[in-house]
Amino acid sequence: MPSNALLAIFLLAFLSSCNRKATTSPPLSNQQMRQDVAYLDRKLNQMYPGLGYYSSEKAYQNYRDSVVAELPDTLEYRDFFQRIAPLINSQKDGHLNLYPRKRNTDKTTPYLPLTIREAAGKYYIAFNASADSTLRRGTELLAIEDRPMAELHAFLADKFRAGADADILTGRMYRTLIAFPGRYGAWFGTKDSLLVTYVQVDTASVATGDTLQRYLITLPNKASGTYLEKRYGKEIRGTKNLALSKIDSTIDGVVLTVNSFSKFKKRDPFDLKFKHTLRRDFKEIKKKNYQNLVVDLRNNGGGSVNNSAYLLTYLLREPFSVFGKSTLKPGAVWPYVMSPPNPISPIFFFLSHRRDRATGLWRSKTSKKKGFKPNKKYGYQGNLYFLANGASFSATVSVLAHAKSQGVGTLVGETPGGAYWGDFAARFKIVTLPNSKIRVRIPLKTLYHDIKPSEETEIRPTFPISRTYLDLVTPGRDYGLEYVKKLIHTEKKS
Repeated sequence: MPSNALLAIFLLAFLSSCNRKATTSPPLSNQQMRQDVAYLDRKLNQMYPGLGYYSSEKAYQNYRDSVVAELPDTLEYRDFFQRIAPLINSQKDGHLNLYPRKRNTDKTTPYLPLTIREAAGKYYIAFNASADSTLRRGTELLAIEDRPMAELHAFLADKFRAGADADILTGRMYRTLIAFPGRYGAWFGTKDSLLVTYVQVDTASVATGDTLQRYLITLPNKASGTYLEKRYGKEIRGTKNLALSKIDSTIDGVVLTVNSFSKFKKRDPFDLKFKHTLRRDFKEIKKKNYQNLVVDLRNNGGGSVNNSAYLLTYLLREPFSVFGKSTLKPGAVWPYVMSPPNPISPIFFFLSHRRDRATGLWRSKTSKKKGFKPNKKYGYQGNLYFLANGASFSATVSVLAHAKSQGVGTLVGETPGGAYWGDFAARFKIVTLPNSKIRVRIPLKTLYHDIKPSEETEIRPTFPISRTYLDLVTPGRDYGLEYVKKLIHTEKKS
């Protein structure tokens, strides 16, 4: 290896080591760990509405007791993190999230600088954000630290369930690849470099058949972002939220990209920009009389329920309410009304909720009157398609659940990560365990979609699709949209 390359690797490793905060700390004592488990258990029982929903409460209690019983005299922080994670994962709730302590994740924390995607059961580099430019797009990754990629993928998907409800596999598997560097670091710890095993490819993304190994320097997000921007530019920037774009010159139709239902934060204190932008989009669709509309909800993790409802007013045929009912535990009421602090929130809560004497839960007051009506002026009446994947979650699933319930649109892609019936969400309380400082985000409310009942938990696509190797190595290729194009052309001929 040339001397200047060796020097560059040495400098990167040195700088990464110098910039990182020391994460070493005294091991946790048995008493400290017991206190943390007891604190977490108390908070879950006090506030979390989903305890025992996807798996029995008795099973949770047995697992909690076994965790406590098997605690040794001392444990290092990461070992305790690994003990406590299954207690959260056992609830199978994508909104109930476990986070490492803050000192383990900051701007200088180094991660694996690769974007990894799966195609036909194999794992490839989609984007290389490392200093080593020889690892090209399409390089097959066989292992990290001698652990096979398929094994790593399944393992981390089981240990982290953020963004995936019940046993919906697409949610866990897709989310894990999106968040792979962070989840790998949280579970196995961060290092200055990681040993990667891969199959070499040439400039045409054709495998040479040579299996190689090398140590890849890990990088903080800011440094890896610089490499991403330099190498992939516009390709990684994506499309702006609520942007309209023509499908192509051969099809009378547009794509509405909905990246998020979250609020526009800048100069929008009353959250009006989303609503106004959406109205502008559908006014344009009506004006051009587009016969085909693709609503792209891929990687949309959710956001404001009202914003998802605004989108539905342009797509559904019948009046609707996003949620028919909701419930909270008594211990969740105060955290709920004070998240965020608002003097009006407690008044509004007690006017719109009542205490159920039989169960002790607080329930939202229900009404036969639907909260939203279809938009008569700009409501869409043409051919409607939805694009979704495993990372489509929360408020996004509310849109897909109502579309399914009313029989509107064709779903293409993957089963989204959220459940058809509803979820545990609305507002959240982040608690920090007193000794380990591990953080847990607890959803405070059970939300039931106001939809036709179904025994199915999942919302399965009418046309399931998956990525091919050609899709992965072709810059700018959108295999989901390409499939929708074929559907439109097929229906046009019939």
